[in-house]
Amino acid sequence: MRLTNLLPFTEAIMQAHMPEKPPPTLERYDGSADPDNHLRNFIDAMAFYTDNDPVICRAFSLSLKDEALEWYHTLPQNSVDCFATVEALFRKQYATNRRPEMTHAELVNTKQEKDETLKAFMQRYNEIARRVKDVNHTFIISNLPSCLRPGYFAEQLYADPPKSMEELQATIAKFIRIEDLRNSRKKQQHDSPNNNTKQDMKRSSNDYKTDRPPRKESGWTPKYDRYTSLNAPRTKVLEEALHAELLTVRRKATPKKADGSVSTSYEPWS
Repeated sequence: MRLTNLLPFTEAIMQAHMPEKPPPTLERYDGSADPDNHLRNFIDAMAFYTDNDPVICRAFSLSLKDEALEWYHTLPQNSVDCFATVEALFRKQYATNRRPEMTHAELVNTKQEKDETLKAFMQRYNEIARRVKDVNHTFIISNLPSCLRPGYFAEQLYADPPKSMEELQATIAKFIRIEDLRNSRKKQQHDSPNNNTKQDMKRSSNDYKTDRPPRKESGWTPKYDRYTSLNAPRTKVLEEALHAELLTVRRKATPKKADGSVSTSYEPWS
């Protein structure tokens, strides 16, 4: 079987002279990634190697592996007459792996999250902006303030918008340094020994309040330093204490001009 029967190229491509120097080594495409990225990498590498179209066609299979290489060998004989055909067939085969393009609306709806730093947000914003087709720099700059959290940075960009992407990047870099400084100061204050001492003093104060004996009421002096908290209403506790004869009833003398009722107080067994 002739070699031409195993490859999809036309006779003209198969008869083209091949360079003695081998083509550049590329990371091989296995059919799982974005085909556009692979084509760009392949074309960029071949630009330093040759501008001969038949040579580029023949070299393309050397950049494939696994599933992608198996697909390549299923192409019918004489179906490839130039690299533009290879490119079209390759894009069609792996179209579902292409990275979707972003629209202007997606860039408008890109918002800085509550705890997201300016640096992290700008990396995300710029990545989306690069994927928006035909977006101009004026739109990227004017749209940015409404995407930032309300605050000093957004207000400054809105009041004095940069005139170019270079000026925007310089302004954002300044704001990021300011944000980093603020975050560093907050961290230092949180981790400072004085802050820890204040927290320890506050905890000690709360502990002291918890363990302190009941305050004196009506001249009564507590017998113990600490008392168990009641787990039932006071009336219920007194009734149980009377029933168990833990308390005695002492009747006070009726004061003058009283309505005849008797005042009763309780004393615990000593």
